[in-house]
Amino acid sequence: MKKLFALILSVIICLTFIGCSNNGNTSDSSSSKSVNSGAETNSQNSSDNQSVESANGSSDFDLENGTVKLNSGYEMPILGIGTFRLSDSEAENSVYWALRDGYRLIDTARIYGNETGVGRGIRRAISDGFVTREEIFVTTKMWTSDFDNGAAAIDASLERLGLDYIDLMILHHSQPSNDVQAYQSMEQAVRDGKLKSIGLSNFYEPEDFDRLVNATEITPALLQNETHPYHQSGVMKEHLKQYGTVMESWFPLGGRGNTQTLFNDETISGIAAAHGKTSAQVILRWHLQAGNIAIPGSSNEAHIQENYEIFDFELNSNEMEQMTALERDERFASY
Repeated sequence: MKKLFALILSVIICLTFIGCSNNGNTSDSSSSKSVNSGAETNSQNSSDNQSVESANGSSDFDLENGTVKLNSGYEMPILGIGTFRLSDSEAENSVYWALRDGYRLIDTARIYGNETGVGRGIRRAISDGFVTREEIFVTTKMWTSDFDNGAAAIDASLERLGLDYIDLMILHHSQPSNDVQAYQSMEQAVRDGKLKSIGLSNFYEPEDFDRLVNATEITPALLQNETHPYHQSGVMKEHLKQYGTVMESWFPLGGRGNTQTLFNDETISGIAAAHGKTSAQVILRWHLQAGNIAIPGSSNEAHIQENYEIFDFELNSNEMEQMTALERDERFASY
């Protein structure tokens, strides 16, 4: 009887020991699963953060220094002065004031008829010690009537500007009959050291953009299209990501005759009031945070300075969402 009792007691002790051992293993397993779950959660959070960052149009924009790295390897300022519809003398003064106030990006075009004035403004600013040539990023554009003789057009722009090289030259419009030929002349000018970067303007369809890209060698560094809160160029910007091509906005404030439409928009004016800024400053700040290079044009000395004072505030995520919601796919220009 005693032997039987001892045997039963031994079995009970063994079973208890095994149960405890299993409970311990279960606890370890559960603890291990919890750690893995936490790692998965952290990994997911990291993935989500990366997605937000990569989806942000301004992720490649250095808002602190006001520059973006182009796919050509060059740094380009993200805020500049435009000279559309300015006379030679107006362009000279506007460029001079802009460079004095801190701008480093100048935009002109052969068809504007003011490359000579732009060159004079640049030389004045350099002479007065505001900048060096190396600090200035000069953009000009080849007009469609020059596409058949692009090499000569490039040399003519260099001569009118009085420069040894142009930082960025753009084909002014899509023109399938001969724009590939014109672009190839710009590619040769890059190889010759006359141009540093090249790009396109007024290509509004992905298929049209791809048509030229597939027929040439150097990927456009930039696409300059009408872009503003009512026409945000979302489709083209998404398409450009695969090429590392950045969007630059002409008419960033709506253009002459349309600025007040944007300035008086209740959403824009409301955000401006909240920051103690003007509507123009809010729109320009939105451009930079949305990943658009902006080149507002002006011949008004005070407005030129005002447009540059947008690096001392930022729009929060809610305000950016409000601005994005203004999209109407509505262009103000017909060209």
